[in-house]
Amino acid sequence: MVNADRVIDFFLGHRVFGIALVAVWAFVSFCMVTRLWVLHGRERVLTKLVWSLILLVPLFGWLFFAAFYQPPEALSWTGRAEHGRDAPYIGGGHV
Repeated sequence: MVNADRVIDFFLGHRVFGIALVAVWAFVSFCMVTRLWVLHGRERVLTKLVWSLILLVPLFGWLFFAAFYQPPEALSWTGRAEHGRDAPYIGGGHV
């Protein structure tokens, strides 16, 4: 069984591993927070602040954000008909 003392002793004994783990966590979290603020500029500031704090929780915050944050609305324009989602249904001729 793993207890807190054994985990702390492990990270004290392997400081480089602990520092690398914290660096990866911080990099991923701050990239996600930056992406949130840049891509969702129309959201309220309080909403972005709360989600930013949630994203700072390693792994569980990231999963919570992915599961419960509302994605942006899809655009109604699909592009040119021959390349859009309606391409197979455009035109009357058979290939």
